[in-house]
Amino acid sequence: MIIGKKISSRMKLILLLIIPSTLLVAVVIYVAQHQTVRYLHQTQVEALSGMSRQVAYLIEKQMDDVVLNMLEIEQTASKDNAPDKLLESMNTLIRIRGDLIRGVVYIDQRGSITGYPEYFWGYFSEQEQKLIQEQSGEGGPAIVWSEPFRSGIGRLNAFSPVSIISKNVYDENGVSIGKLAFVVDLTYFLQGSAAFTGNYDTQTLLFDRNNQLIDTLTISRDNPSQPTSYKDKHIQTLPEALKYFSGNSKYYAITILSDQPNWKIVIVGDVQKLEQQFDPFIQLAILVCASGIAGLALIYIIVSWWFTRPILVISRGIRTVAKGNLDYTFPINRKDEFGELALEINRMMRTIKQLIIDLTTTEEKKRQADFQVLLSQINPHFLYNTLNTIDILIDFGEKSELHQVMSGLTRLLKYGLDRSTDLRTLHEELLNVKDYLYILSIRYGNRFTFNVVDPGELTNSMVLKLILQPIVENAVFHGLHPLADRVGRLLVTAVAEGNDIRIVVEDNGVGMSKSKVRELRTAFELEGMPQENSIGLQNVNRRIRLYYGLNYGLQIDSEEDVGTTVTVRLKILREKE
Repeated sequence: MIIGKKISSRMKLILLLIIPSTLLVAVVIYVAQHQTVRYLHQTQVEALSGMSRQVAYLIEKQMDDVVLNMLEIEQTASKDNAPDKLLESMNTLIRIRGDLIRGVVYIDQRGSITGYPEYFWGYFSEQEQKLIQEQSGEGGPAIVWSEPFRSGIGRLNAFSPVSIISKNVYDENGVSIGKLAFVVDLTYFLQGSAAFTGNYDTQTLLFDRNNQLIDTLTISRDNPSQPTSYKDKHIQTLPEALKYFSGNSKYYAITILSDQPNWKIVIVGDVQKLEQQFDPFIQLAILVCASGIAGLALIYIIVSWWFTRPILVISRGIRTVAKGNLDYTFPINRKDEFGELALEINRMMRTIKQLIIDLTTTEEKKRQADFQVLLSQINPHFLYNTLNTIDILIDFGEKSELHQVMSGLTRLLKYGLDRSTDLRTLHEELLNVKDYLYILSIRYGNRFTFNVVDPGELTNSMVLKLILQPIVENAVFHGLHPLADRVGRLLVTAVAEGNDIRIVVEDNGVGMSKSKVRELRTAFELEGMPQENSIGLQNVNRRIRLYYGLNYGLQIDSEEDVGTTVTVRLKILREKE
């Protein structure tokens, strides 16, 4: 690099683009590796879940086979009293299923025992007989599985887990004639259905209904033909096992047998061995990325003083301008492309500032003009209806009522004609509505009742004046006044919703049709020409939108012969706002 020569902006730009591009590639490599490992985790968890369901299915199928074998022996025991035929059936069953069914016992009502095979008797004790008696008493005609226990009856050794499955035997008349029991080797269940993926060590565990470990079988990836039955002290109960697996970052899946005896299958996979295959790739990717980032960082430091400094100055200046400081001047005094760019930006900012000033002045004048026009449309309408009410009271009302109405009218006129500010407190606006509704209730001979609920903490919130009076006026004249079959009711409430005020004016008047409601809503959105009987509502909606913005205004819901609800949404303003 020759320091004395001027490097063009294009070349500088090319150098700058190389840096983020390289970083982007590094990020993509990292994300790809991360997503690959994540996908591996997800697929292996799903695989373990599928294997646990498959093991449960195989065990349940073996249980079903045992039940069918028992039903076959039961038929022989219930129809034929000859011990030789019963013993022959037992002999045939043991020859076929001796790996699973270790022994068969039939105890008749006299206590005589018929069993096979002969070596079975060396381990069949009073404990097993007592267990059969207890199960027969509990089960009735059903088949009952005992809790697993360890016994020399099993196929392997004196510590093999077995379970006794028993059933009462009945004759053709339904009279109990004996008890039939099978001794089932539970180790065979696991050996005949244990799960193995081929990619990592897989352990299959069988727990009883009390979450006690029955047996476990581990198949190693390195020696799958020699499964082992290693019982770690941490897995003797299901809660302990799950805690141990989670603490050692092992993946597992649980399936509960759907029928009795409701044992639980847990498949545990040592997925870490599979993940370790990705370690060299991860290390290489990290090394390449780290070297690339270090080299690019060095290049960036060297290049930044030649190229990035004016860009950073312009960037900081743009952020300053974005915050609203239009008086900011970009401090770049260079005789190249950056100096020319800064000069033009400074000139453009001065022009924008002047345009904003002119536009703000014009828009404010237009807004004030529209606002005053709307206000003048509402005031004559309000005054006409109020004077009409007073006229009726003078002719037909009592002196005390006339006095109260005149006091209310005085407050109404003072409130409405005060042009010193467009904002008043919500308390004052609601008090104005109370005075107005009182005058109307007197005029209509108390044909309706009204309730203006105290706004509580919103009392001192500032709102546009005279936005509620046209709404309640519309509710009285077009909703409550036409009522003939019930007393009208009008309710005004105000609550806070986040940073907004929601004022609800609800009546039980004649309501409006769905088509009329749609027309009003359309008129509110389009701000078209005011419709008949709705000039007050449309004017209020337009005033609110001009002042607060398009997210605020009126919402009308109505149902014929039920009533109308007008919801006013305003922004919460305090006095200094």
